Amino acid sequence: MKRIAIARNPSKDKDNKFIGKVLEKIKEYFNEAEIILLNSYEIDDYSFASPLDLIIVLGGDGTILSVARGINGKIKVPILGINIGNLGFLTSIEISEIGKAFEKIKNGDYISEERMLLTCDFPLENEKDKSLALNDIVILRETLSRMINFEIFIDGKRYCNFKGDGLIISTPTGSTAYSFAAGGPFIYPDLDVIILTPICPHTQGIHPIVLNSHSVIEIKAENGKGEAFVNFDGQKAIKLTDNILVRVKKADEYANIILFDDYDYYKILRSKILNNCREYEGD
Repeated sequence: MKRIAIARNPSKDKDNKFIGKVLEKIKEYFNEAEIILLNSYEIDDYSFASPLDLIIVLGGDGTILSVARGINGKIKVPILGINIGNLGFLTSIEISEIGKAFEKIKNGDYISEERMLLTCDFPLENEKDKSLALNDIVILRETLSRMINFEIFIDGKRYCNFKGDGLIISTPTGSTAYSFAAGGPFIYPDLDVIILTPICPHTQGIHPIVLNSHSVIEIKAENGKGEAFVNFDGQKAIKLTDNILVRVKKADEYANIILFDDYDYYKILRSKILNNCREYEGD
């Protein structure tokens, strides 16, 4: 390891509290590595002129989401998420496990799993840049506005029209986030699919659907005099105009998440989401 970056939210005292411990462990296991400290919420502005061997994300799921979007298209580097947040579903390890994790990384005992990203484009003059999402792209109404009328096409063919509060277009990684809360299915994170999940549909018979990742989803959203937004990973929102065509598809880029040999997706589901299983399980 020659160059290692640490991305954290410097405005959070909890994140800064653990920086010293992480730096100490990096020097212990990779004493010749150059260390770069990054602000996770300003990572879009970083040029990444030189390659990185590893990027350590210190925080929770939100920090990983912003880093994954910020670095993709600029640099391909494995992400090690260290959880010091509340849920930590996307993180690789807890803060107490960093010594063990660095030992495995030093010995090459890990995999860098490619996680699918979504990309969205629409013809708005002030939004020229491509926007990416690791969890989901959501089209939703303003809090007090009327329901949105959706017209959805998949690969150029009409899928359905429905009226509701919103629509979630999710990756498998994001299937445990907003999509799950809205009634969508769990999808194993390395599968190559896209999930469409309606939010509070008023139209009967509309349910989540799982699509091949090569599908191109086109959505027209009409909200009359109300406002509608497209939201990326719950962190970036762009206002839509009526009947503009929003096109969502699988991105060319991937997020590379470090996993270790003791990674157990089902255990994570039980411990972090399906809490009722704890009374029946030994963990």
